[in-house]
Order: sequence, then C-alpha cells, then structure tokens
Amino acid sequence: AAAAPSPSPNPSCATPGLRPVELGAHFDNITPPGVPADCIATNTQWPPPLWVTSESGVPMPHADTPPNAAFIDDPDVVSDKRLDSLAVILPPAPLTLTFRHNFNLEASGEDPNLGFDGGVLEVGTDGGNSFQDMLAAGGSFVIGGYNRTISVDRGSPIAGRQAWSGNSEGFVTTSVNLPLFLPINSRLRWRMASDTTGSSEGWRVDTVEI
Repeated sequence: AAAAPSPSPNPSCATPGLRPVELGAHFDNITPPGVPADCIATNTQWPPPLWVTSESGVPMPHADTPPNAAFIDDPDVVSDKRLDSLAVILPPAPLTLTFRHNFNLEASGEDPNLGFDGGVLEVGTDGGNSFQDMLAAGGSFVIGGYNRTISVDRGSPIAGRQAWSGNSEGFVTTSVNLPLFLPINSRLRWRMASDTTGSSEGWRVDTVEI
C-alpha cells in the first residue's frame, strides 16, 4: 500500500484531514501581523488590537518556534479578544490537543490562586454560533491546565472562571484530551479577557498540534 502523506510543515489554522492533523502549528509561514487565512480574530469588547501573528516583543521569548507566534495584548480596560479556528474535520477520537504558550497576564501578587486578566481555551460544536469552556464540553487537561480563578469584582468577561493568569515565565506546554464526540464543524478558540484596572504583557500561543 502507498505510504500515507505527511502533514504540511506549515499548515493553516484549520487544516482538515482523515488522520492526526496540525492546526496552525507554528504561524511561521504567515507575514505579521496577519493571522492564518483559516483563523478569525475578533474583539467583542474594546479596545484594539486584535490577535496577530508576531515576530517580536513581550512576553519573552516571542516564539516557541521562531520566527512567529500568535499574540494578544493585555490592556488596562475591559476587553474580550478571541482567536478562532474555522470548522475542522478531525480523525476519530480519542484526540489530544497540545500547544505551547507564554503568558504574562495581570494577577494577584498576594493570592497565588487569583487572577485578574486571563486566557481560556474554548470549543464550539455548532459551527461557531456558541462556545463553551473546553472542560465544560468534556475535555480534560493532561498537563498545563488552568492555574488561577478570575476575580469576580473587576468586570472581567470571564469572571469566576478558571483560566491561565499570572506569569508563565516563558513557554510552557498545555495538553488537553478533546471531548470524545466533536462534530465535523467544531471550532477551537483561544480567548483572552481583561478587567477594569491593571495591565500586563499579554499572551503568546505557538506550536499547536492535534
């Protein structure tokens, strides 16, 4: 039998396939500040900028696999900033999503469990009309799960939720078992939300693989 084709070395953010696929693996074939054609960057609350592909800046280092990573800032006002994949066709379950990320997001200096600004991973199973947290959808972290809970008294769009917050001090690995039953029009979302006061450096995502 013929050998199965190898995945593209620089796939887009939503490459369909009938075998394990990579989604936006390195962002390295993208000219900054654009995002891959199969990604959608939106802000549902102000201010700009949107998620971008970045080749420099903080938090350092700026990429897991140089030169680029996806990046969003962490402003000192309420914001809700989202990076979505388009609908993906995935191989049969079980599947594991792994990515590398570097975050420095405003958090309490006194309570190591409390975050003010934070990032979450969400999944949509209806073509992008609605999303829910990956854990609520039936996923489970293997390593690198959420490390804080977002404060409920500062106006964050994700108040009360578990999230990544504080300073990862460089790129760390997150691996999550995806829900067992994902329809073919499922989408992934990296979502950063900030509150009414305080700011920090932001969030970088790179080396995304399923």
